[in-house]
Amino acid sequence: MKALLKDPLVLALLFAAGVIYFLVAFNYLGKNNKYTDLLEKLYICTFLIIIAGESGVAINALTKLHPRTILVHHVTPPTVVGQLGIYAFALLLLAPRFRYTLRNLIQNFSALIIRDPFISIFLLLILISAFWSDTPKITLKYAVVYLEIAFFAFYVGQQYTWKGIFQLARWSGFALAVLSFLMNKKDGNGAWIGILGHKNHFCFQMLFVALLWFIYSLYNPKQRRLSLFIVCLSLFMMNMGGSGAAKVIFICLFSLWFYLGFAKILPAQWAFVSVVLFLIFSICLTIVVTENLEFIVVDTLNKDLTLTGRTDFWPLIIKEINKRPLLGYGIGGFWQAWRGANDPASQVIVLKSQFRPPHSHNGFMDIACDLGYLGLILFILSFIISVAKAVTYLNQAKMPEAGLPLLILSFILMTNLTETGLLGVTSIWFWYMVVAVRTSLDASTIASQNKVSSYPIKPKLPAPYR
Repeated sequence: MKALLKDPLVLALLFAAGVIYFLVAFNYLGKNNKYTDLLEKLYICTFLIIIAGESGVAINALTKLHPRTILVHHVTPPTVVGQLGIYAFALLLLAPRFRYTLRNLIQNFSALIIRDPFISIFLLLILISAFWSDTPKITLKYAVVYLEIAFFAFYVGQQYTWKGIFQLARWSGFALAVLSFLMNKKDGNGAWIGILGHKNHFCFQMLFVALLWFIYSLYNPKQRRLSLFIVCLSLFMMNMGGSGAAKVIFICLFSLWFYLGFAKILPAQWAFVSVVLFLIFSICLTIVVTENLEFIVVDTLNKDLTLTGRTDFWPLIIKEINKRPLLGYGIGGFWQAWRGANDPASQVIVLKSQFRPPHSHNGFMDIACDLGYLGLILFILSFIISVAKAVTYLNQAKMPEAGLPLLILSFILMTNLTETGLLGVTSIWFWYMVVAVRTSLDASTIASQNKVSSYPIKPKLPAPYR
């Protein structure tokens, strides 16, 4: 088969057939907005499955499409060209739609800068981090890919309302759950990892899917049986993954959803304070359950008392961060095991077990590694602003869409306490950017409506004087 594909005549025929099919599809999609819209949603859901969690999908065919593939330092040019060609082909098919969906791109980007200046500076910091990296070419490549994910998230956030975003999140999660059940893999200890690369990332994704479909079942009685079936399937797989942290986080986020019903009736300032207090309480509860309670941790959740060794190497990572505290090592510039002794993280090793972590197992700490304390502070400020915007939207909109931004932000926060993915080629980074963009646009809309409503009503004049 491979020899046949190397035949120039066969390649020419395949190329000609591909061009013909592309032209037919392009012409058809250009005249049918309904199918173009459906194709765009299919692309988005597929991409969300590919970059799911921090590890991403582990199916060979889809792994080649993961943007992280082109970041591997030994990647071959045909792999890069093939991936870029596939993505370019997909974008060309949607080109007729972009004439409408990108019409307000500059206006929407301006709204993001105004409503969340810290994330804008953070993105700029990502781009220029190659200037202080020890491996500038690699850092620049990482930065471009991270910003591509951010731009794709920007497009989704400015194009879809929360109702549409809710739909995309549900169905991409459902597809991930079904594929994980049908093509399930197990790690060395027998824990389920689905089609992802690690059990914790898999369990976090399953708890997110379960939450989304449970919420959907509350407000859509006609689809309740299907929704609850998906909830049960996702929770079953989360349990088979054996992540104790995932179980605790699920309970916290499950409680948060009903707590939002109480916060919704409060004034915006008190709602913000109450949500922040709830998150602090949930974080403390998670830490207590997974680290300090010996009976629960060891006997029930099958964990040790050091968050599976994380507290052994976290001080070592902080020590390395303090060597470059302001700007860090540049995007992708810290965890470089392939550099051997020149790896900035070479001193991060647990002596008693000789374990070398591949990342910090904490999303916030990894941001500090890449962009220093300046980058970490910018992100935290952006996160706080996003929470404030989400609370404002909670008071203005109807459930379930009104509570979705806070649910996603809480999920991002709690899953990055003991795992990473907050910044990178991950669905977590994607969802954070979607929330930052969509809440900024919602805040602009709410501000405009309040401004208009504050104008005095002019008296209606008789017809000749209008």
